Amino acid sequence: MSLNKTIASMLATAVSAVAVLSFAAPSAYANINGEITGTAVTSSRSFPSYTVVRQDLTVEATSTDAEDGADWGSTESLDVPHTKSQAQKDQEEAEARAKAAAEEAAQAQAQAQAEAEQQAQAASRSAERTSQSSTTTTPTTSGTTEVSGNAGSAIAAAYALIGQSMDCTALVSAALAAGGINFHGWPEEYAQLGKQVTDPQPGDILIYRYTGGWNGGVHWDHVALYVGNGQAIHGGWNGSTVALAGMMEPDLIIRVF
Repeated sequence: MSLNKTIASMLATAVSAVAVLSFAAPSAYANINGEITGTAVTSSRSFPSYTVVRQDLTVEATSTDAEDGADWGSTESLDVPHTKSQAQKDQEEAEARAKAAAEEAAQAQAQAQAEAEQQAQAASRSAERTSQSSTTTTPTTSGTTEVSGNAGSAIAAAYALIGQSMDCTALVSAALAAGGINFHGWPEEYAQLGKQVTDPQPGDILIYRYTGGWNGGVHWDHVALYVGNGQAIHGGWNGSTVALAGMMEPDLIIRVF
């Protein structure tokens, strides 16, 4: 019984396979004369159609077409940060240092030139003083006074400073320097440069103890250079300028030439 079932199953499977393979097998037939006149389809089966899409994985599946004349912007409109290389930074730093050094050198040169000009002017003034005659004529309101030697040089220098802004000690020190004496101090300290006299002569130093209390009593107030005929050249006079005025009444007369 079992064997019969197995055989029957095998036959059924074979029949099914033949039916599938011969789904469209044509069948010939003959007429009454025994002639084959055509074919007939004994069975048919339709299958749905389908399309297989093949993809080439090495080719871009999509493409983008751009219209001619399309405006995609320009590089000028892009805000792209610019960075500098280390070499550029080093070069800029070197150029900055070179520029600073050049400016410093130019300033030093200008300062040296100014100092040289000042020294030249000082030498010129010294030469002028040296070239002066041993006898100097100094003008006064009442005439002229003949002053010789270093006293004449000091008086000439004092006259040349009239109208300039200068205090009394600076004026007397400048005049004495023209006569070969280098000193600067408080008014009473000029007394140590010479001897005290009672009859003034051109070139003497006049020292005043009190002319208005500008030094508050700590130091003597004023010093001037006598030029003759009762007149003296005073520094710090009439708005702190050098001026020719009367000798007034000095407390000390010091002869240094």
